[in-house]
Amino acid sequence: MMAVLLSALAFGLAVFALTRKRLLWGVIGVGVHSLVLAALYLVLAAPDVALTEAAIGFGLVTFVYLLALRRTGKLVVAASPLYPLLYAEGERVAGLEWEILERFARWCHRDLELIWVPRAEILRLVRSGEAHVGAGGFLPNPHDGVVYTQGLVPTRLVRVRLGGGPIGAVVGEPGASWLGSDGKLFEDADELARALSRGEVGEAVTDLLRWREWETRDLFSGAEATLLPGEHRFAFALNPEDEELRESFAEFLGELERRGELSELIRRHLG
Repeated sequence: MMAVLLSALAFGLAVFALTRKRLLWGVIGVGVHSLVLAALYLVLAAPDVALTEAAIGFGLVTFVYLLALRRTGKLVVAASPLYPLLYAEGERVAGLEWEILERFARWCHRDLELIWVPRAEILRLVRSGEAHVGAGGFLPNPHDGVVYTQGLVPTRLVRVRLGGGPIGAVVGEPGASWLGSDGKLFEDADELARALSRGEVGEAVTDLLRWREWETRDLFSGAEATLLPGEHRFAFALNPEDEELRESFAEFLGELERRGELSELIRRHLG
């Protein structure tokens, strides 16, 4: 009877190990499976085989798997700074998105690597697979050719009026839908800000967080800002062909939400 129970338990552990999305849980399942097999061999009156299984199957093999788990690859993030989501603070990187990315990298046992690039380059790198994640305040757009995680931080669009002239917005962002026939599109928010300061456009549609950054830098003193209707949420951009990464990110963010840690992170970084 004991042999039957141990056999059933070994089978269940094998299924558990093979179906885990997190590699660490899979390795734990394999290790416990080896211990159960050792107990089964002992019940079947094969103590020498049981001892070998415990020493090799559980001890050595599990140890080797754990060592390999430490080097399962990199998580390359292409980003441009946007305070307080992701920004450089001296020689270190800080911000809400960066803390989430650090936790996710530990969760999936990857080494996190950040590359600062112009905003217009981020989605190209993600689409080509040269970067796994795009970060730095993305508002999802179905025409970007990437997929997005669930929305993390709510924001609103802002219409910033500085003078007469056409309206400008960043290509691919929700603000582009507010442009008229004479509106102008720009590759990134910095280019939009320069055009507004030079008078190439009289108004700009951007998100509330970007407008606060412009205010902090005192770029447009005397500008009139009007909140536009509707809510949007910042998210991470992911390569559409990396299904495993998408599923892992969704599971990770779901766990953060269930434990209440996501709302705590947002409160701490954004107030």
